[in-house]
Amino acid sequence: MKTNDEIRRDNARKLRDSAGGNSSFAGIIEREPTQVSRVIGKNPTKKIGDDLARHIEKCFDLPDGWLDKEHQATNIISAPDVTDTNLTIQLVPVISWVQAGAWTEIGYSEVDLSLSETYPCPVPCGPMTYILRVIGDSMIDEYRPGDMIFIDPEVAPVHGDDVIALLLDSGETTFKRLVEDGNHKYLKALNKGWPEQYIKIDGNCSIIGTVVFSGKPRRYRA
Repeated sequence: MKTNDEIRRDNARKLRDSAGGNSSFAGIIEREPTQVSRVIGKNPTKKIGDDLARHIEKCFDLPDGWLDKEHQATNIISAPDVTDTNLTIQLVPVISWVQAGAWTEIGYSEVDLSLSETYPCPVPCGPMTYILRVIGDSMIDEYRPGDMIFIDPEVAPVHGDDVIALLLDSGETTFKRLVEDGNHKYLKALNKGWPEQYIKIDGNCSIIGTVVFSGKPRRYRA
C-alpha cells in the first residue's frame, strides 16, 4: 500500500505532466523549478508538506485533500463535502490521432479508462474531453512535439482558438489555429516556414475539437 507521501507525489506528478512539465507546473504553483524537482523529481529529496499540498490544490482549483487520495479507479472524482457540490475533477484519457478523427462517434464507449493513460484536466471541461500528444512542428512557435493538449469537442471554436480539424478529402486529423478574416475562415500553422501556412475552410474540413488547456488555460468551458 502506498504511503500518503507517495500518493501526494504521484498525484503532483500527474498535475505536472498535464501542465506541460516542471517549468509550467512551477509557474502555476509560484515556485522555482528547482524546488519542484526536490519534491517530485526523479530522485526527490523532500516531501510535499501539508501547506504545499493545499497550495498546489488551490492553484489547480482542486478541492482540499485531493492530492492525498488515489484517483486511478475512476474518470470523475467527486469533491468532498464542500459548499459547491458540483465541483468535480475529471481524468482525461490520452488517445491517438486516429481515434481523435472518430472520437465524437466512439467517445468513451470503446476506451477502457482503467487501461488508458489519464491525466486530470486543470480547467473545467466536458465529458468527451481527450488528450493528444503533439506531433510534427507545424505549431512549433507555441507547441513542441510530445506536448499534451486537452481537447473538448463540445466547446464551439472562435477566432484565435487552436483546434483539431478532420480533413475530409484525406481523412487526416490536423492541429491548427482558427483564423477568421471577414466572411472567410482558415486553418493556420503557427510555423512561419510551414509549406502551406493557411488552409481555407470551404467545406473541405470539419473542426472536431477546441484546445482548452496545454500547460496554461486557453479557453474555459462556459
